[in-house]
Formats: sequence, C-alpha cells, structure tokens
Amino acid sequence: MSTSDPAPRSAAEEPPTGPSTTAKTEPASPGWLDFLPSPMFLLLVGVTALAGWLSWTRAEETVLGWRTAYAPFLLLLGGWLICLTLHQYVRSLLAYRGGDRALRGSGYLKLNPFAFRELGAQVVLPVAFLLLGTFGLNGPAVHVDRSAVTRPFRVLAALGGLATNVVLAAVLAVTVALLVPAGQVTNNWAIGAVMFLCFLNVSAALLALLPVPGTVGYDILTEAVNRWRPSRNAAIFGTVLLFAAVWCPPVHAVFLERLFSLFSLIGVESLYLEWGQTFLRPW
Repeated sequence: MSTSDPAPRSAAEEPPTGPSTTAKTEPASPGWLDFLPSPMFLLLVGVTALAGWLSWTRAEETVLGWRTAYAPFLLLLGGWLICLTLHQYVRSLLAYRGGDRALRGSGYLKLNPFAFRELGAQVVLPVAFLLLGTFGLNGPAVHVDRSAVTRPFRVLAALGGLATNVVLAAVLAVTVALLVPAGQVTNNWAIGAVMFLCFLNVSAALLALLPVPGTVGYDILTEAVNRWRPSRNAAIFGTVLLFAAVWCPPVHAVFLERLFSLFSLIGVESLYLEWGQTFLRPW
C-alpha cells in the first residue's frame, strides 16, 4: 500500500533549525569603559583639589587681599559631592554584583553625580541639607531591581553605603592627624575644611542608622522583616522629614553639641569644626 507524500509545510509551520533553536539572547559582556570614572567626576576632583590648594596657601588672603574666603567653601562643597558620589557608587556596585545589570553604564557606576537618575533627591537635597543645616545627611539610595538582587546583597548594598561614610571619615581624620602634630592647633584653612568633611561623614553615618524611610537603617529593617519597601516619594519625604527634625533649633543645638563632644573625646580640636561652619557661609 503506497503512501502519499506529506503536504509541504508553510514557512510559519517549519520548526526552527540551527543554532537559533537553543540560543538565548545574552546581554553584552561588560565593557571596561562602563566602569571608568566619568570626565565630570575627574573635573569635580580637579576643581576640589584646586580649591584645596588655594585654601592651603590662603591665596585669597595673601595674594588677592580678600577678607572673604571662597576657596574653603568650594573645597567643602566639592568634597561633599565626592563623598555623596562614592556613597552611591559603593551601594550601586554591590547591587550590580548582586545581579542588577540595569545599573551598568549608569552615572552611579561611572562616578558621575550629575547623571544620577535621582539627581534632585541624591545630590541637590544633600547639598541643600549641608548649606542649611551645616551637617551631613545622604539622600535616598538608588532603588535596585529587587527581582534580580537577592536579599543578602540588598542588605550588603545598604551596609556598603554606611561603611563608605565611616571609611571616609576615618581616612579624613587620619589625614589631619598626620598633618598636625598631637597637641597642636593650626589655622590652615584646608585642614579645617578636611576635618569638617570628616564631621559631615560622621553625622551622615549616625543619621543613616535611624529607621526612617530613605535611610540605611530603614532599608535594613524592611529587608530583615521582609515587609513593604517605601516608594521613591516616601523615601524622599522621609529624608526631608528627618532633616527638618534635626534642623529644628532645639534639636539642632543638642545634635551639634553632642557631635562636637564626641570629636573632643577623640582629641579633635572643636575650633576646626567651628571654622567649617563658618566656611559654609562665606557671604
């Protein structure tokens, strides 16, 4: 008994053949250019270094004869922007290592604070906090892809931001200790500004421990209990609310007094911190 040939299949019915049958679309391999510091960050470091040199030599006073010093203000502003950038960089790098590939090539991993997705919340707000309150407070961290990053890495990313402030504070304190012999006080503007940057990182680390939406403490708490994570608006509102609470005159006075006392206990001259507050208001 003969059998007829099967009817020819249309192109749409033909099964896929060749390598495309099992191949999956893979993301392009990370290029080293995606992790190089951006030119904007290098420019920020250069301007901050120039402001540091002008502060060290007191050029505005000795050369130009100005009574108002703007170089220490630029040194503090640039230095704080660098600290904010490194804080978000470490958090984002740990989240990227944990699986959030959407961060690749972003301003966070290229150390470009002016290209942050949340520029207003993560750069403008912390700078405004600094100028208004003369203390350090980080903005909300970048939200990571929770479906791509496991809980341990999310906690690690939050702790990484906190650790960045602590390490920066330690490095800045050691720098001042190496430049100024124990038991002596200097009137060098740059050293005063560097010590105040240390103060800003310490205050930012302490405030980050409070369980308020937008802080490291709250992020870790929500991960520990595996509950609701605040939205971007809630994180921003929580950070602003925290600043407003500390900025309130009675609380502000006690907060700064306790921090000044803490620095005095470790041998830091309070005069440096007072200079830093003065440098922030050259006008």
